[in-house]
Amino acid sequence: MESAEVQVSQQAEFLRIQLRAAPTATLTAAPAAVPTSGWRRVFGDWATVGSATAVCHGLGAATSLLLRMLLSPAQMGIWQALKLFLGYGNYANLGISKGAAREYNIALGAGNADLARRGLNLAYAVNTLSSLGYAAVLLGAAFWIAASGADTWTGTWATGLMVIAGLAVLGRYVTFHVTILRTRQAFATTSRLAILEAALTLAVCVPGAWYGGLPGLYAGTMVVMLGSLLFVRRRAAVALHWAWDVAEVRRLIAIGAPILLAGAVATLFRSLDKLMILAYLSDREFQLGCYSLALMVTGQLFGLGNMLSTVTGPRYGEKYGETGDRRVVARLVARCGELHAAAMALPAALALVLAPPVLGRLLPDYQTGLPPLLWLVPGAVLSALALPASQYLVAVGRQRRALVGVLIATGVAAVGNHVALSGGYGLVGVAVATACGYAVYFVLIVGVSFWIELDAADRFRYVASLLLALGPTLATAVCLERSWPVAETDWRATAAKIGVVTLVWVWSVALGWRRGWKEDLRSRRDA
Repeated sequence: MESAEVQVSQQAEFLRIQLRAAPTATLTAAPAAVPTSGWRRVFGDWATVGSATAVCHGLGAATSLLLRMLLSPAQMGIWQALKLFLGYGNYANLGISKGAAREYNIALGAGNADLARRGLNLAYAVNTLSSLGYAAVLLGAAFWIAASGADTWTGTWATGLMVIAGLAVLGRYVTFHVTILRTRQAFATTSRLAILEAALTLAVCVPGAWYGGLPGLYAGTMVVMLGSLLFVRRRAAVALHWAWDVAEVRRLIAIGAPILLAGAVATLFRSLDKLMILAYLSDREFQLGCYSLALMVTGQLFGLGNMLSTVTGPRYGEKYGETGDRRVVARLVARCGELHAAAMALPAALALVLAPPVLGRLLPDYQTGLPPLLWLVPGAVLSALALPASQYLVAVGRQRRALVGVLIATGVAAVGNHVALSGGYGLVGVAVATACGYAVYFVLIVGVSFWIELDAADRFRYVASLLLALGPTLATAVCLERSWPVAETDWRATAAKIGVVTLVWVWSVALGWRRGWKEDLRSRRDA
């Protein structure tokens, strides 16, 4: 037993030495800022994941609208809060899964994946134990709420927390397998899983809410999670086994804990507006339910940005494992960020001009959730564009820097939301404060990450490309919404707005293509 542990320790040390030696071995001939697998593979993965995302967004939009038709704003507010608690379960493992995934990603680029595989088994063991502990906490909270019997919604909250406890254990297993699949760039498999989950949610959760209200929705969500579990067990990229090594667990936690902490604070940051609505307002369930209409739209936009980053993110670690040169990775991140901005500009602008007439007609009870969109949509775009910067920090082992940006931005958003809610500025004030927090976060996270490694020309190009990709299109959409409000039935005016913002976006993308994107995308790995 002791000799086996020594062998594993020696293998791990060999891998670390090899990865540390990579930078000095490649500084003499820095390769071009092109993904290791090439741009063609990136666009192929974007097409695969993008097609799946489009299907999922369509199914998700239908599910969200139907659920809001079947549930009251107060019930939807409770469901939004419960989903927050489910998301927090991903942070109960002290970061070991993120540390193991990061080591595995870099090892793939260095050609030593087998040496990092034991870390995945260790992460699996810690994930299992930590998720069970988090589930126990949720069950304790559920029993405490049930015993208190405070108000009308007590039983609904208690039942929901019990269900979330079970989902937290299953979800952590599924999420870890998805992380491994993405690390191995198996995006076709993860895309099938996403479509399966979206289709099951529409097919099971909507009828569940129709027949049983929130309890029916809880049951439907459990069915969806079980379906995801069966899928990943059959399509797993790596067979996970129980393993334990205290020294290696500590090392992986030391790598992953800063990633986890930054992710946990980022999750708190993105959910701060919802939490403060729950804490400050007397009719908290109703107000959060209405606000969820704006969150539904911005969630789709952030999902698009997350899809783009999901495809490019593993390439940063792979590139660093291949070259060991942070400058090359930084330039690659900047190029990907420019393309992300161009891809997100049109959907964001269309959300601004389409959501008010369409959602206002379909969901009149949620009307107060529409005005915040004018602020939340640009904020969601900036939040999504910060993803490549945070992924860069993880790839090059500087993940602690991410805490600086997210902590400051969280403070800005918290103060702004406090002023908005205590000063009576309502949901629009919450949206303004949240959007300001997103803008601060974007500037800070870019400033402490790849921006440092860029030269003056690359910095100027990055800023100019983002302004070109986003500025004209979003400014046109905002101006049209402010100066030309239309009735819900005036579809000609809405169509005219769509046409105008689309033309502006085509012009800006064509100009960007001529000014540099064309040459970048044609460059080869060995350029």
